[in-house]
Amino acid sequence: MKKIVLLILYKVFVNPWLRYIIGVRFENRQALKKHKQFIIIANHNSHFDTVAILASLDIKNLINTSPAAAIDYFGKNRLSRFLTTNLLNTILIFRQKVEGKPGAIEQLDSHLKLGKSLLLFPEGTRGTAGEISDFKSGIAVLLKKNPGLPFIPVYLIGFGRVLPKDGNIIVPLNCLVRYGEPIVPNSNLSIDEILELTKTAVLSLRESDDREHNKFAFD
Repeated sequence: MKKIVLLILYKVFVNPWLRYIIGVRFENRQALKKHKQFIIIANHNSHFDTVAILASLDIKNLINTSPAAAIDYFGKNRLSRFLTTNLLNTILIFRQKVEGKPGAIEQLDSHLKLGKSLLLFPEGTRGTAGEISDFKSGIAVLLKKNPGLPFIPVYLIGFGRVLPKDGNIIVPLNCLVRYGEPIVPNSNLSIDEILELTKTAVLSLRESDDREHNKFAFD
């Protein structure tokens, strides 16, 4: 039932709405077809980021790909938890170690071991539009624990305007989901080296005028 709901929601409603009402464009989505399993990593400026990436996935990848979100924020009540897990297919994780509960890395690694894919924002929180903060080490740890697993870098442009970090109103403005080519880290790389590789891959997708596209014309 959950699979059917996801397919109808994203393919019938969300994807057309993003394209024709909000003005979202997708670049190089064919990169997603080169591997059956992967970790998508992207910069993060808006709650809209997750929806846009999920809407860009084909049917099989949509069903098998889960974003990760903090349970203390997105699972703080029954309604929030229901919407997050059922409409976004999210894995709710504990940001801090809780006695008797699996840690975030353990939860996400278990998901990967089942052959599923992940959508992660390595900055760990929504940042300033047009800027990328330091990546948390979790993405590198997961890639190290799963040798041969590719990550797919994504650069998001304009979503900080569509739904800003502290905003509550969705504003229709042109924005872009730009996919890079899948990258399989060398198994000999250290955690720090893999972490640098992931951030460099995302940054390499930013073009010279992209920063201005993340701002209003009168800024």
